[in-house]
Amino acid sequence: MKRFYNRDAEIRQLRDMQQQSYEDYSRFVVLTGRRRVGKTSLVYRLMEETKDNAPGLYFFVGRKTETALVRTFCDEVRNKLQEFVPESIVTFRELMQLLLEIGKRRKFTLFIDEFQEFDNVNAGVFSDIQELWDKYKNETNVCLIVSGSIFRLMEKIFKDEGQPLFGRDDCTLRLQPFTTSTMREILSDYKPDYTNDDLLALWTITGGVARYIEQLMNNNCTNVEAMVHYVCSAGNSFFIDEGRSVHIQEFGKHYGTYFSILDQIASGEVTQKEIEVSLGVNVLGGHLKMLEEKYGIIRKKRPIGAKSGSQTVRYEIQDNFFRFWFRYINRYAQLIEIGNFPALEQIILSDYPTFSGISLERWFKQKMIESHRYKTIGSWWCGGEVNAKGNKDDFEIDIVAETIDGEAEAYEVKRNPQKYNPSRLKEKVEIMQRHLFRNQEVKMIGLSMEDM
Repeated sequence: MKRFYNRDAEIRQLRDMQQQSYEDYSRFVVLTGRRRVGKTSLVYRLMEETKDNAPGLYFFVGRKTETALVRTFCDEVRNKLQEFVPESIVTFRELMQLLLEIGKRRKFTLFIDEFQEFDNVNAGVFSDIQELWDKYKNETNVCLIVSGSIFRLMEKIFKDEGQPLFGRDDCTLRLQPFTTSTMREILSDYKPDYTNDDLLALWTITGGVARYIEQLMNNNCTNVEAMVHYVCSAGNSFFIDEGRSVHIQEFGKHYGTYFSILDQIASGEVTQKEIEVSLGVNVLGGHLKMLEEKYGIIRKKRPIGAKSGSQTVRYEIQDNFFRFWFRYINRYAQLIEIGNFPALEQIILSDYPTFSGISLERWFKQKMIESHRYKTIGSWWCGGEVNAKGNKDDFEIDIVAETIDGEAEAYEVKRNPQKYNPSRLKEKVEIMQRHLFRNQEVKMIGLSMEDM
């Protein structure tokens, strides 16, 4: 993608912090977000737009020795700041102190990418930065921006009270995937006559993550068949390897159990009991809690209106791409092992109409969130209620929402609008009103791909 899409609010926030750094005293900005969401591109954009005002330095923390990294960083300082850097500097502490001394007499932005990797290089760097930052912050004009993709480590570094950098950041910005309107804009640029089926496929596979969209658009993959074919191409390891490499980084040596849980959630086992039965494990509550609270990969779903302590809980994978990856790539790894990509492609395409139905529901929920019209958005379900024929039945409404003004809405989501059944939705709403929105009018609406 050549254009820079829809990061105006984030650029504005970063520019404000940068301006405060230059005019007042140094600021420390933490930029987080899942891998491939566009953090590096965002800061590059900021530094490019403001380079006439002050230079920007880019340090990437790879898994090298500290001396090797510092040597590379020193070259960046010499090139961008045109400052003398002694060859004797071999530790990051020495380099950071030199930069802050420079920051006493000139302003610049320092961007440290994959900051959490210092934990593997030399964990003492965090204490060094804390000590130097506390000493120099108020007498320098440096905008320090650090970013990281491993959520667990970034949270530990900046949110754990026992860590040296706790409370040192002036601003934390979490970069989100693209909005639904931005995805529509991107696809329109590459395929002006796109269909809503094309748009749904892009959402289903990428979830709005910038790099995944870029890969597909740059390879002219603008419909479901082309997208799935690209994902399943023997020579393209990007999508195949992505889910595994991201999660092994997050989970470490315990990734096997977490992978199994996520695989079950992606395939439809959505309650704790169902997952435990499928895996033959008695207690997985601790793992589910970690996946939700520490890693932010899954989230609990309760019927709208249910109390937080309610045991009526389902789990879902938050990220569309990871939902797709665990459903197909991880589950059918044996096909990939033997190079049978055509079989994998056929499995995905055959299952896609069913799988994308949930994606369509998630699309509409996301659009509703972005509209800022609602105070609650969710789903509703219950079992064992008596239906119109006097029999016990299970009832579920795809989307139930309450507007800021207190109006209740119930939505049935179908890929094919012909399958929408208004009388069935009315029956479900009447059952729901025994528990929720009693004596209140509920607006009933059918949504399909035509409404995207």
